[in-house]
Amino acid sequence: MKTGALDTRGFTLIETVMVIVLVGVIGTVVSSLLYQGSKSIEAGDVRKELSSQGRLAVERASREMRLMRCTTAGNSCKPQAADITAWTATDIRFVTTNYERIGLRFDAGQLKLSYGTGPAPDVEYALANNLSAASFEYLKSDGTPAAAVNEIWTIRLDMTLASGAETVPFRASVHPRSFR
Repeated sequence: MKTGALDTRGFTLIETVMVIVLVGVIGTVVSSLLYQGSKSIEAGDVRKELSSQGRLAVERASREMRLMRCTTAGNSCKPQAADITAWTATDIRFVTTNYERIGLRFDAGQLKLSYGTGPAPDVEYALANNLSAASFEYLKSDGTPAAAVNEIWTIRLDMTLASGAETVPFRASVHPRSFR
């Protein structure tokens, strides 16, 4: 039987409020860590996809440019206007050693490849999407910019793939096999 003593079991209001505040702080920290971790994984996946796409595009473009035809003059071989039919910062068109017309161009965020053997317009295929920049540079054998087709010794392709905040740059320098 109780005789006037107060029951002291349970939590006070201050203790309850403190527990609620601590649980809230711990929950905020944990959710912030989980959010940042998921964002890091997502950014890594985007970067991996851009890297894969860029690597494949650079390898394919390099392979095609290595097959560029060169008109022979004696023991040397310098490209002529019939070998490289267009060469701008965003477009290169050339003839291969198999007499196929090949074109590579940067247009509307894509690196496009085209094949052709006749007078009909070439069909283009996208080698890479998500390009924020791409350019071709034509160099002499000493590394300075070429001013004429017959001075071209190396072709450099620079491109940057981007998606969201992620960007991945690529560079390929190609010396066609037939140039000597």
